[in-house]
Amino acid sequence: MNHRILFGSYPIPRFAGIASHNFVVWTDETGRPLYEINGGAANADGSFNYCAIRGRLTAVVTDYSKRDLIYCPEFYVRPTSRTTLLLEGNYTAIATKWRAAVDVASRIRASGLGYSFLIQNSNSVATAIAEGMGLAPPSAAVGRVRAPGSYRLAKVMRILAPLERRRIDS
Repeated sequence: MNHRILFGSYPIPRFAGIASHNFVVWTDETGRPLYEINGGAANADGSFNYCAIRGRLTAVVTDYSKRDLIYCPEFYVRPTSRTTLLLEGNYTAIATKWRAAVDVASRIRASGLGYSFLIQNSNSVATAIAEGMGLAPPSAAVGRVRAPGSYRLAKVMRILAPLERRRIDS
């Protein structure tokens, strides 16, 4: 098996598992997670706000070799998370795509955009990350229903515009 980039969805228990949190993860040839990107709201100290309604939009890159759940969430390893394949390839191919994902995450963190539970949230970040790698996010829900915010990318996509221009100019 090759390395993979997966689009994941975690059903949120406080919403009876109907609403979900989307994320993107890179796994090795054995299926072990190496890195994960989660969108959401950041607390004032920079830690990840797991129960946000509002706040500053962030995109966190979790390195599974350096686990720190206060700052770097892990959703792929939760037993109720579901995933779908975005890309499979050798290490070099996946690493190249992942560098683009990390660049998009950095742009989102620096954007100053606000987090909104229903409009601009983890799901819009996961979609922006996938699209920033040149990959198509799932057109249907990974979980029970399409996650709120999944396709509301107007502000997040403005962050990607310089990245897209750079890709076109290359």
